[in-house]
Amino acid sequence: MNELFGVLKPLGLLEAVAGAQHPATLAELSASMNVPKPTMHRWLGSLENAGLVQRTPDGRRYELASRASKLAFSILSNKPAGAIRHEILLRVVQEVGESCNLTVLEGTQVTYLDRVESKWPLRITFQQGSKVPAYCSASGKLFLALLPPAKRDLILRDLKLERQTENTITEKSELIRELKQIRQDGYALDREEFLAGLICLAVPIFQKKGRLRSCVAALAIQAPVTRLSHPEILTKLPVLQDAAEALAATLND
Repeated sequence: MNELFGVLKPLGLLEAVAGAQHPATLAELSASMNVPKPTMHRWLGSLENAGLVQRTPDGRRYELASRASKLAFSILSNKPAGAIRHEILLRVVQEVGESCNLTVLEGTQVTYLDRVESKWPLRITFQQGSKVPAYCSASGKLFLALLPPAKRDLILRDLKLERQTENTITEKSELIRELKQIRQDGYALDREEFLAGLICLAVPIFQKKGRLRSCVAALAIQAPVTRLSHPEILTKLPVLQDAAEALAATLND
């Protein structure tokens, strides 16, 4: 029992790193968990060696590493909750008639956790596990907009905005202005910014922890602009928002 308790303590630290409003220092984590600094240093070293946490470029702060993100993806995909979430995506596709996907943020990219394709012959197919840049996708911009400012600024600082289409935002000042608008609106649009001819609408899925809530995933629909215009895709917003609430319930139960 003591051995198990010793293992669970670093897992609590992993949760603390994930829930921090910004990449935290050793001292901040030590204070928040009421653990001596030498012990905290040892725990962080263990998680770092396991690939679950990593240091920020300045070497002074800690954040989740890619292995922790992959673990989160596996948890979100688990059964039977994963089957329930997939059924919600199916219902969205039946109602709006367009492809629907569930995504999570991994670093500077959006990863497809699940996806249901529409029945139309004209469609863009993405597989589970596919990745797209955050800055030029609806889900990605939504994640960036809803991140704590310190985390968002850290990502944007070293992010290179490469042009994907004529509509891709390549100036950080313009992207920041749009992120502020997205945070206010509660949804995000991809206006042919990643693929020419493809538009997308995304809404957040929030997970609650006590009084706090964070955007842990996004629900989005995609359609060729020849079939669904920008104003028309916004008419699907209530359907997406209702589905996002149902998905959030599978995380918060």
